[in-house]
Amino acid sequence: MPVTSRGGGSAVDAAEPRRQPPNTQPGGKASAFCQILQSKRHSISPTSVGLPARGPSPGPRVTGLRQEDVAGLTNRSVATYARIESGASKPTPEYLRTLALLLRFKESEYVLASLELFGTEPAPLDPRAGLCVPSVWERAVDGQTEMAYVNDRCFNLAYWNRAFVSMFPSGHTPKNIMEWMCLSDEARDGVLLQWETQWAPRVFPQFHAALVAHPNDPVLASLRTRILADRRARRFFDYGDNTYIHPDGDRRPFLHPQRGTGWVTIVAAGPLSSPGARYTTLLFDES
Repeated sequence: MPVTSRGGGSAVDAAEPRRQPPNTQPGGKASAFCQILQSKRHSISPTSVGLPARGPSPGPRVTGLRQEDVAGLTNRSVATYARIESGASKPTPEYLRTLALLLRFKESEYVLASLELFGTEPAPLDPRAGLCVPSVWERAVDGQTEMAYVNDRCFNLAYWNRAFVSMFPSGHTPKNIMEWMCLSDEARDGVLLQWETQWAPRVFPQFHAALVAHPNDPVLASLRTRILADRRARRFFDYGDNTYIHPDGDRRPFLHPQRGTGWVTIVAAGPLSSPGARYTTLLFDES
């Protein structure tokens, strides 16, 4: 017979609800992070991480790494790792990165896990992430009739279409679009109308943001040196509005070599598999 509380309900009803483990979804279902963790553990062969091959043994065949393998390789107890994989406890951001590197998370899986666990997007696992843009983006750019291009995280141009080439009076696309916007007289005194008031105050903060994200990148460091050596550019590098970090939706004056004076509306997006890269379309309207 259930014990009755003073309020008339049973003691079970009056008790505080059981807390849900931190890494589980409503109903007790394993979180996305736990599912990724288990899937990745089962997909990694012991020999690929320096462990001896597992010989025949009685009982069910074990594929991939065991929990004790992961625990040992990451200097944790088996109990600690088991609690994390089951959703009973949460890893620190540092241990999440350790697990992601060992178990070869994709960048997208790592971002999802960090957002789920901590609500923040982490720095890429691979320091080279954002330097290689998948070739499928070349087809996407070629199919665009407006001026369009894709640059990597250092602003080096990866792909562009014919319409984009037509915006350069010289007929040649630059290697680095940020360098062209900041330092080229073709841009500053020609194509990018009202450069000092409409373009430079919005371009240099984007470069600042890239430097903050990748302070040791040699391409960005070299460009910074050249900007600081250019008196006209340095003024904006030192005193620009660093709260402005993307151009999506902007409308700016523009001189097209073939179509004349007008305005471009900038539409910016990012290849999700290449952090920091950007896909930009310039919608030109004649004045």
